[in-house]
Amino acid sequence: MWPTQRMLSLRLTVAAGLLAAAVPAQLTLTSGNLVFESADPAVASHSPRALDLLSDPLQIDHGYEHWWFYRLAGDTREYSLRDVGGLGGGALNSEHGDRDFFDVDGRGLLKASLDFDAYSAGPTSGLVVSRLTVMNTSAAPLTLDTFCYTDLDIAGTAGDDLVTGDGESHLVTDSTGVLIEVRGIGANASQVGNYPSVRSLLTNAALDDLNNTLPPLTGDYTGAFQWTATLAPFEQRTFTVLLAANTPANVPPAVEHYGAGNGSHFETFATELPLQDLTQPRTFSVRMKGALPNSEYRIITGLDPWMPQPFVPGIDLWVLPPSIIAVYGGFTDASGEAAVTYQLPNSAYLTGISTYHQCFHVDPAAPNGFAYFTPGMRATIGRL
Repeated sequence: MWPTQRMLSLRLTVAAGLLAAAVPAQLTLTSGNLVFESADPAVASHSPRALDLLSDPLQIDHGYEHWWFYRLAGDTREYSLRDVGGLGGGALNSEHGDRDFFDVDGRGLLKASLDFDAYSAGPTSGLVVSRLTVMNTSAAPLTLDTFCYTDLDIAGTAGDDLVTGDGESHLVTDSTGVLIEVRGIGANASQVGNYPSVRSLLTNAALDDLNNTLPPLTGDYTGAFQWTATLAPFEQRTFTVLLAANTPANVPPAVEHYGAGNGSHFETFATELPLQDLTQPRTFSVRMKGALPNSEYRIITGLDPWMPQPFVPGIDLWVLPPSIIAVYGGFTDASGEAAVTYQLPNSAYLTGISTYHQCFHVDPAAPNGFAYFTPGMRATIGRL
């Protein structure tokens, strides 16, 4: 049965109310002795958000600030992701939390999802994955620069940091021997500097690109990474930074979006990163939210991606059809959400394997008149 017009008009109101009620003052994630806390997005300020990063039984804080910024072609400055244009999300479990920016700065151009995952790698070590997924919600291509800024105070002290590394990896330590790597996956540019030099570049009212001032550095570490991309209408792209405490994180788990959908009102994401654990079976969930309540949906999983090809008229498939190994379906819940959970056996041979996912849901309001589809999503199994 097709949804009624009343259901169509109510879906965004209901979903927005539920998400708004779920937004806490801060995100707090824990895994073993690893604790990650990120303060809530600001409404007016462009300052980065407060960061707490703890990784050992003594619970010593090594963090100070961490946040994401963006700039579109034609802008005259960089903008912090703020609570402007609608905000949702929260901690979905102890290891995963997210922030959903429904209409970034109320410009009608972008939506963004900021996801955090925290995993212990031992009694004094762990990994936090900070990843930003941005969608172009306009009808024209957009050139986008994204920035991720981090300020660490190893062992709770500032001014005595020793920084080594390169354009994608900043290795920060001090006399305590605690080592935290800040890694910008595939960044186009990078910069380190003593506080507040890098922070000022992103928070002032001027247009600034990172200038590739790289380690070594001695003093009060601040650093940032920059990515430049052009997004087609409804195309998504993911940018990732790792905060690795006392662990090399040689094979980090990953989730990244690729391709374009036919609308912006719903999304697909992974509740947890697919992380191999040789001591016990683990799970990770592929989820969709923001769809029409009680609507028919499908979640497909395959072993290879596909360039945009018409699957049926009006639908682009982003997973190679011969590689599809599972198709799950049913009806979304009253909030327009659905999920499928995958079991990961405790076998080392799965490390590095990627799976590809895409979601669909029936909705007569879709441009093709019958269904919305998401871009593709790649999930890579890692191991710490």
